[in-house]
Amino acid sequence: MSFTAVHAERGWLDASLPDLGCGWDWNAIHRVRPPALLVCRECGHGMHAKASPLGLRFFAHAPGAPTCTLAEESMAHHLLKLELAQAARAAGWMAELEVSGPGGRWRADVLASTANGRRVALEAQLASITDDEIRARTQRMNAYGVRAYWFSDRNRIPWLGAVPSVRLTRQDEGLVAVEPMARFTGAYWDPEPSMPLSEFVGRVLTSRFVSHAPRTPQRHVIRPVTLLWACPKYVLSEAKNLKDEEKQQRAAQKEQERAEWRGYARQEAALAEQSARSDPDRAALARHSARLPGIERAIAQATDRFLSRVTVGWSVGDSRYSSGVPLVNDRGTLLAVFDPLPLAGTCPDFLLDVGLPMLFPTEERRECFEEHRVTSERLRRLRQQDVPTELADDE
Repeated sequence: MSFTAVHAERGWLDASLPDLGCGWDWNAIHRVRPPALLVCRECGHGMHAKASPLGLRFFAHAPGAPTCTLAEESMAHHLLKLELAQAARAAGWMAELEVSGPGGRWRADVLASTANGRRVALEAQLASITDDEIRARTQRMNAYGVRAYWFSDRNRIPWLGAVPSVRLTRQDEGLVAVEPMARFTGAYWDPEPSMPLSEFVGRVLTSRFVSHAPRTPQRHVIRPVTLLWACPKYVLSEAKNLKDEEKQQRAAQKEQERAEWRGYARQEAALAEQSARSDPDRAALARHSARLPGIERAIAQATDRFLSRVTVGWSVGDSRYSSGVPLVNDRGTLLAVFDPLPLAGTCPDFLLDVGLPMLFPTEERRECFEEHRVTSERLRRLRQQDVPTELADDE
């Protein structure tokens, strides 16, 4: 059986439409003498207009028909196609049944379309099929600008979610979509309630449901799937959540890197201090630096902060301090730097990495240092961004 046929004069006929899609009455072809000249769109064999005891209109092949995919489809398959077509029409779309693509390269059970050229194939799939086969058929239609969505009322659907698809079940007098529809709840995808087939098709055709590959775990579902159906706002919500997580991870990684660099910088300072303490001349320089204006107040601030005795380090004059004075405890551990000021160029990387207090005799000196520090940070970020480009050029 089939819901479509071709008339020699009227062309394509659709038994699911009141006017057969051509402005013709059903009685013009049903039980007329001589019989209306009808042929199958698929195989070209003759057909007859028929009606079931319950009033279902369809076309049947005349005796002696060759092998034809339409004739081999089950009654359940045909009825599901009819319900899909009715759901598409209820959503305001045009729907044609059993439409073949150019050269017969594909055939849509129901081809739903709009005046602006959007085309969607609603496919009833009740027979067994592999994931690879259904993906290939989907891709074949996609190549011709036709999105393919698959529907089945079987309990076990191995390919469910491998392509945009939905499992249906019959409740009361109608079909309802059961899975996989989901909503994003902040950390998981949770199932959406089941809904009538007409509502589901309407949501899909109007983009209120989109096929989505979730990147977040699915919870309380019958089975996890590769593709599910979701409202666009939930897709955006998941994307934002993942972006925020990635941002937090990058921030944590950068903080870890900064902590490592702080450790390296402080180790360098400790080695420099240890080396300087073997040089008597450096001791004299440290005593001289201890008389600089404002340094006593800075030492008192460091003492209060670190609750230990603070003195001027013997490594004073080291270029890493940028004319500043190292303040250390009795073990020579660097605690702060007094009055660093890059008089020419940028701050040394040491001052950017060490992560210790910078103390100043006046607010003007602090502001001057901050200007140099901000410029140095910006230049260093630019250097870091240039590294991948240089490596790529070298390759």
